[in-house]
Amino acid sequence: MQTLEANQNNNSFLMWNNNYIEFYKGVIQLRRESELIGLPVISKKTGKKFATIKDIIYSKKKYKVLGFVLSEGNIFREAKIIQFCNIDSIGKDALIVENENVVEKSSQLPEINQLIAEKKIIEDEILTEDGESLGHVKDIIVDAEGGKIIGFILTDGFIQDLKEGRNVLPYTTETIFGENSIIISNETKNLFDRYKEDYKKLLELL
Repeated sequence: MQTLEANQNNNSFLMWNNNYIEFYKGVIQLRRESELIGLPVISKKTGKKFATIKDIIYSKKKYKVLGFVLSEGNIFREAKIIQFCNIDSIGKDALIVENENVVEKSSQLPEINQLIAEKKIIEDEILTEDGESLGHVKDIIVDAEGGKIIGFILTDGFIQDLKEGRNVLPYTTETIFGENSIIISNETKNLFDRYKEDYKKLLELL
């Protein structure tokens, strides 16, 4: 199955338009972060459910999902991790791995262990370089095949969401992450305004 890797020549997905989205319908698998939380983890070898996805670990610098925290981890026990590279497939109803041996302790994975403690970006405000707000991050769109973070689903308040629908902002390598906000360039904002309706159609692939 194709992933979105081939379309990263522009260093982002900002140039996507309706033609791209129509082409990729049924070809790629996009998922919301919120849909992945709570998925059961199934061993392909035994067919047994042995864990549930508790959280997603992603690198903001690599704009990619690196792994998943399992439900066994809590404040009294070390977090258990499945790295994204060890996943066979992510379906709508379950995450499939070869067997239970792919589970690792977070202490064995220094990069992932550090990222677990990082602040999540859900509810962060999206701001332009000029200080204009585009809304807040409601969810994150992930390519389930390659793990790439494709973009953010934005909310601009309940009433505005009902009137115009939620916007989608593609994730670019120029995105700057602050403590409570995400800064995008004016060029990104201009492309967002130009292709806003096309970006919304990414939601049709979810």
